[in-house]
Amino acid sequence: MPRPYLGDPKYTIEVLQKYNFAFQKRFGQNFLIDTHVLDKIIDSAQITKDDFVLEIGPGIGTMTQYLAEAAREVAAVEIDKTLLPYSGRHSERLG
Repeated sequence: MPRPYLGDPKYTIEVLQKYNFAFQKRFGQNFLIDTHVLDKIIDSAQITKDDFVLEIGPGIGTMTQYLAEAAREVAAVEIDKTLLPYSGRHSERLG
């Protein structure tokens, strides 16, 4: 599995621009783009390859990449339908 890359602001911006993403105030959207914080969250949660993780509001999949690397399986639920086309491509890329 490739190392997560969306924690890097360069790639997050690239993805948002590629898909012409517009933030929705009603969903309170924010994207985490600090690899150190992402690593700390995963380490603090003590996720192992035995864990199934349910992620609510994956956005473009930044945290999903980190979860997928740590857990046995990740299911992500997104309410913003404009993010779904990218999410599908992203999950395929994770293998």
